[in-house]
Amino acid sequence: MRTALLVSLRANPAFIQHMLAYAKAFRELGYSPAFLLDPAYDDVSGLRQAWPCLDSLGAALTANPCHAVFFNPAPANIRTAKSLKQKGAGIIYLYHEPWQMSLQYLRDEGPGATCTAILAHRFTIPMLRIADRVLVGSRYALRVYRSSDLRFNPRVSFLPLLYDDDASSCTETLIRGKKYFSFIGRPCRAHGFDQFLDVMKTAFLRGMEISFLIASRFPLPEGALDDSIFAPNRSRIELRCGRTMSNDEMNSCYRQSICVWNVYRRSTQSGVLPKALMFGAPLVCSNIGSFPEYLAGSESGRIVSGSDPEAILEAFRTFQDLPAAHAEQCRKLFLSTFYYRAHLKELSHLLSQDLHT
Repeated sequence: MRTALLVSLRANPAFIQHMLAYAKAFRELGYSPAFLLDPAYDDVSGLRQAWPCLDSLGAALTANPCHAVFFNPAPANIRTAKSLKQKGAGIIYLYHEPWQMSLQYLRDEGPGATCTAILAHRFTIPMLRIADRVLVGSRYALRVYRSSDLRFNPRVSFLPLLYDDDASSCTETLIRGKKYFSFIGRPCRAHGFDQFLDVMKTAFLRGMEISFLIASRFPLPEGALDDSIFAPNRSRIELRCGRTMSNDEMNSCYRQSICVWNVYRRSTQSGVLPKALMFGAPLVCSNIGSFPEYLAGSESGRIVSGSDPEAILEAFRTFQDLPAAHAEQCRKLFLSTFYYRAHLKELSHLLSQDLHT
């Protein structure tokens, strides 16, 4: 059986679900999936127990894969990809953030994160040149790629971020236990966390009976809840921050959400969006990046302005009043757009092509 290699040489738990979805897709397409991972990946996901994991580049070369999919930037990618390509493997690179540097990026992320992004792109350029196929996760990302990175590799295709369906066993009870307006992900300016706090303040000042959840592997910014309005409402603020959570724990956050925040200042495509849809939780989103292409005119979310907390709370009430109807629409959008089985034909076509041409 032909081997398909899934590669992530810089540990980041955000990529585990994508890798698992691709592994299952490859298996259903007749390939034998194997992983080549940064040793820093722990086994919180059970990945190492459930799937073949190779412990070195030498072992990967011995496996003689016909395809190798790289999931994120890493200094070791270039040497690894070159070695695999010399052995005849087709190199596929999942490019999550096509280059889009701007003053807005600097304002939102700050000098440190901006320098990190510039460095990551410098590592990415050789990978783009080496890759036989570049995949981007939205049509918006495809437009950005064509305007900035096409000169490095014209062989680019659009394929949404792929996930397995973790909610398939609980669809009949999906709307039970939903109680939070949730912020899930890194609490930073680029993700509009300051505006989420403004929405919380507005809800508490108006005496609205809304409970909020903040869930992130990153710690809460210092002083984030120092405003005097938060102290008497502390019982309605659930914090799950500052540690890496298992996939089951993260799924619980989405399952308990009435509505999920995606009112970002900067985004190419959000991994929060498909997970929220998977668990029947509609989203409030900003009119940037790929949010309009997935949610404009949809019952699965509302495009809002982060500077208008009243409109955001009105959208939340709409979702709260009709949870079953919105959950059904969310599930339909997830299954047709982000579920890996919806894209098996596209993947099969991609893998059957001569990637070296």
